[in-house]
Amino acid sequence: MKYFLLPLLFFCADADAQSVITWSDLADVKIETVTDNENFLTYNEAEFGPKLAVWDSTAVYLTGYLIPIDAMGLTYALSKNPNASCFFCGGAGPETVALLRIKPEKYRRYKTDERLTFSGILRLNKNDLKSFIYVLENAEEN
Repeated sequence: MKYFLLPLLFFCADADAQSVITWSDLADVKIETVTDNENFLTYNEAEFGPKLAVWDSTAVYLTGYLIPIDAMGLTYALSKNPNASCFFCGGAGPETVALLRIKPEKYRRYKTDERLTFSGILRLNKNDLKSFIYVLENAEEN
């Protein structure tokens, strides 16, 4: 009987499992500059590679450094690099940060450069110019 239950336990444990994704995985993207002459706009557009595209809308874990996005400390990014060398201050690319949309009941204030792991649903953003190319929705600290 115990030999029958052992495979069942592995199946149940894997059914709701989240995958660990790394910053190396998130590097499978090309950023192209697009010029909209009609509206006098220049912006970056992400072209996600095939290995990365399979992660869209998937539950994942991602580890990085917390960077506050607003002065009130209500919005955070998870960064591959600490604040001094992050996308905003250092010259790293947009593929090195993910916007955290933290579950309201899981929200707390974080220290800048606090290194933590978050779980959530990874969204690959190609079209919303007001957001990051990576968004971790329903995020919570693990």
